[in-house]
Amino acid sequence: MFKFIAVALFAFTMSAFAAEKIPSGSKIYIEPMEGFETSVTAAIIKKDVPVKIVDAKEKADYILSGTSSLEKAGWAKTIFVSPKAAAHAAVQLKTTDGTLIWAYSVDKGSAYHGEQSTAEAIAKHMKGEAVAEAKK
Repeated sequence: MFKFIAVALFAFTMSAFAAEKIPSGSKIYIEPMEGFETSVTAAIIKKDVPVKIVDAKEKADYILSGTSSLEKAGWAKTIFVSPKAAAHAAVQLKTTDGTLIWAYSVDKGSAYHGEQSTAEAIAKHMKGEAVAEAKK
């Protein structure tokens, strides 16, 4: 848990220092995150982030990696307080040579769709902070 908190704090502080945005249409490979990569992929598509998701690192310009956890409410909390789950995630977007471009951490303390809303928060911030707008 301490490792996750340290990564989350690092990622949160680094998002404020993103020096450059990646070009619209860049190819991104999303590393496996114990199944969370599927939610992130779906969120990137849903939020119209102007990038292309590829299925191999060799095809990518950038690599998105990270961690996530979902803590479902116990039976007592479900009955007496709320059935909502707590979801946490931290991601990093790097070039293929390892240069950090952007990082983001999200903590949804109580969300009915914890994993989905966490992934959508990542995609929303990626679109606004990390990816240059598509040319029209």
